[in-house]
Amino acid sequence: MNKIVNQDKAKYQSESKLFAYYSRFFDRFVIEEFRRKHDADTSFKGHRAMMLEIEAYVQKVTRYDNKADYYNLVDTLKRLAENDV
Repeated sequence: MNKIVNQDKAKYQSESKLFAYYSRFFDRFVIEEFRRKHDADTSFKGHRAMMLEIEAYVQKVTRYDNKADYYNLVDTLKRLAENDV
């Protein structure tokens, strides 16, 4: 388990510090689930639906202190789903 966490940490270290910080809130399985949804439907409607799911997921599962953290978490999960990081 620790090996997986270290591999994920190494993947995210190539990104900015802010991106790496927020990436620690999502495990690999959540990222892969949203990535699969993104790959299945790349239309505007599909993207909008995925964004609504991401926002709902962040609101329900992740603890954040202020609106800026919330938007950064949503944006980070969106970028992780869209890009092969």
